[in-house]
Amino acid sequence: MFSKGQVVTDDADLVRRVRAAYAASMSSFGDLGDSQWATLTGWKAPIHEALLSGDEEAAAVLRDPGASNFFVGFDVLDKERTERLSASKEAIQYETAVVDYAIKLVAVATGAARINNPEAPDHRPPEQRSAAESLDEIEKYVPFLVEFPNPFKDEFGIEYEGEYASVRAIFAIYQAYKTALLAKSLGCNSVLEIGAGLGRSAFYSYKAGIKNYTIIDIPLTSAAQAYFLGRTLGEDRISLYGEEPRAGAIRILPPAAIGEAACDMTVNVDSLTEMDRGVAEGYIAHALDKSKVLFSINHEVNSFTVNEIIRSRRPDAKIFRNGSPVRAGYMEEIVFIR
Repeated sequence: MFSKGQVVTDDADLVRRVRAAYAASMSSFGDLGDSQWATLTGWKAPIHEALLSGDEEAAAVLRDPGASNFFVGFDVLDKERTERLSASKEAIQYETAVVDYAIKLVAVATGAARINNPEAPDHRPPEQRSAAESLDEIEKYVPFLVEFPNPFKDEFGIEYEGEYASVRAIFAIYQAYKTALLAKSLGCNSVLEIGAGLGRSAFYSYKAGIKNYTIIDIPLTSAAQAYFLGRTLGEDRISLYGEEPRAGAIRILPPAAIGEAACDMTVNVDSLTEMDRGVAEGYIAHALDKSKVLFSINHEVNSFTVNEIIRSRRPDAKIFRNGSPVRAGYMEEIVFIR
């Protein structure tokens, strides 16, 4: 079903901050090189223009991203998808099944449910639970409240306690669970996430107690993250490019400012292998130089892989590598650096 969104009356200061950070980030930003994001960013020229035009124009695209293609490439809310779902009962059923399946996978991955064994069908099969029942169980195993803030209208997902769980939010719960687990196990006090989508994983990681958290991303995506996190966590819990850093606030910075980020742990999900190779190599080199651990979940169907780059730079790296338990076709790698 679709979220109704929230009535906004008090975001003027947040909009101004997002606009200022966007303009500053664009002034420091080069090009995307040989990356699929170059095409996606080109499609979003009207969003770019709105963010630079004025507070009223920027507020319109920030408050209602489902009316445009603003989120295409990093989240599942966009005009075309909403229209397709609204027009097709079959599409609704399919997308609901996708979210339900993701919930079941995360339940198994976190230990909230048993994994099925097709080799032993006559033994004890896993319990059959509804999506809501599975989310109730997941909450017992993750270090944060399972919640799904929906500041925007038309977010599609399975209803849970008056909110709507999208597939991206379910993936973000798993990512934050794993990030928090690794951080606690390895004594990591700071996390740097490169390419953070809408910021959903940062939201859950913050709720898990990771307060020293930095996002590095391209300016358009950073604008979306800043507004989403400002609306869901609170404006005082984000620190944007060009602002003074504040303790206990998630920092959102452009690539040029990566040197400012504390990063005991570097995290990247679903983006390194979609970048220009030189850019990806730079990020991985930074992680190998500055972090204790690199946590990556990426596909391997483009011209290079995360594993290739790590091995070329650190042949003796200790890498735990396995297929993602929640996303088919994705490889999960934990690189122990020091």
